[in-house]
Amino acid sequence: MTHPLILIVEDSRASADELRTRIAERLGFSVVTAGTCAEAVRIMDEQGPNLFLAILDLTLPDAPDGEVVDHARTRKVPSLVFTSRLDDTTRRYILSKDVIDYIIKDEHAVDNVVRAVARLHRNRSAKLLVVDDSPSMRTFMKEELRRYMFQVYEASGGPTALRVLERNPDVMLVITDFMMPDMDGLELTRRIRERYPRETLSIMGVSVHAERPLTVEFIKNGADDFITKPFLREELYCRVLQNVETVERARTLVELNDVKNRFLGMAAHDLRNPINGIRGFSRLLLDGVLGPLTEDQHSVLGTMHQASNEMLQLVNDLLDVTVIESGRLDLVLQPGDLAVLAAERLSFASLAAGAKNIRIDKHFEHAQCMFDPRRMAQVFDNLLSNAVKFTPPQTCITVAVRVDGAEAVFEVADEGPGILPEERERMFRSFEKLSARPTAGEASTGLGLTIVKRIVTAHGGRVWVESEPGSGAAFRVAVPLRVGAMSTAERVMTERALAESAAQR
Repeated sequence: MTHPLILIVEDSRASADELRTRIAERLGFSVVTAGTCAEAVRIMDEQGPNLFLAILDLTLPDAPDGEVVDHARTRKVPSLVFTSRLDDTTRRYILSKDVIDYIIKDEHAVDNVVRAVARLHRNRSAKLLVVDDSPSMRTFMKEELRRYMFQVYEASGGPTALRVLERNPDVMLVITDFMMPDMDGLELTRRIRERYPRETLSIMGVSVHAERPLTVEFIKNGADDFITKPFLREELYCRVLQNVETVERARTLVELNDVKNRFLGMAAHDLRNPINGIRGFSRLLLDGVLGPLTEDQHSVLGTMHQASNEMLQLVNDLLDVTVIESGRLDLVLQPGDLAVLAAERLSFASLAAGAKNIRIDKHFEHAQCMFDPRRMAQVFDNLLSNAVKFTPPQTCITVAVRVDGAEAVFEVADEGPGILPEERERMFRSFEKLSARPTAGEASTGLGLTIVKRIVTAHGGRVWVESEPGSGAAFRVAVPLRVGAMSTAERVMTERALAESAAQR
């Protein structure tokens, strides 16, 4: 692939060399230099279409009044002016020459030039949409933005803008006028925000100065910025660039998170086989299949087996989190009774609770709804497991299923240390561990509640906790009830399943 070619026109050899070195090292671009206007003109004539950008010193030995800028303009070479002086007259002169921008020679000049060159190169892949019912204003905005090398689309009104976005979902910024006949800018902003989050698309409102507070109205309706006509070229570019870079950073974070999820998913998947091998062989040895063990051998193998169980739980939790965060949590919804599922999962939790002499009180009523049995079982298992972990021996856990309005509610209440108020905001985040500790040294990955919240949210439900420090905690999960009443056959089957589950316990 051919590297972009940059022309540096600078009569100071030291400055030109430093610019050339920094641009080549940091950006990997090809650079040619010229110390005079005559030399610059020769390079422009030779390289012409190959030049991506020219960086022009405004004062040269053979062109003391910025004549080199006119030569670049005549040859249609995109240019940045590099100047040591900038008063209002000079600024107006530079901008009248149709250059892209100007950079002042100061202690940060080299870094600013490198940053500007890199930004212009990235602008070529950044798509913007200008929405205005005035053809002249659209033309003006397009020309200004294309000067900065953006890809620019246009729309004469709101409906057209929405169609352009459907065809080009990678547009990064919409710049919309307020006064338009078919759909004003505020309505367009609302419509765009219904479909595109701030992380993927920024919106900037534009209008002439008015009595009404349009800046506030635009931002409250979902816009990220607002600019008042008339505006300076530099102001427009700075505001546009700020919004584009915000979206770029958000998109980069999403991409990095996807990479992280893929890596964790692959690592966790590859770890399961060796962990299962350790679990299986250690279990065989503990069961005496390969002969009797000494007390010390039995103790060491028991520790190994327990550690492999905890490691497998962490690996499984990592796999679940990566699936959920990558957006690949596909629920298989089917009608069922949460009470039946709760009774089934409680039978497994009762073993761990019995080992700590924890009593479990249950209060179940039929709660027919649509849910994914496998995923909802994870929710129940995590909440029941946490209750057992954090409840002291010789105490009680209460488990309930009930109907509350239009929701089916599953509740687990323990008599543990409770949760501090300042910790409730972060308790559902990944890898968060709170100040409370398991009462028997049980392991905790810090992922269980994250998985609970994501699964419940995917069901259209909600999860919350009520707790006072020292008085235990009550976790509640609520999901929408199934539309329509249970049939007689469904009710009989549900009651039979509940009875069978109770008999097994």
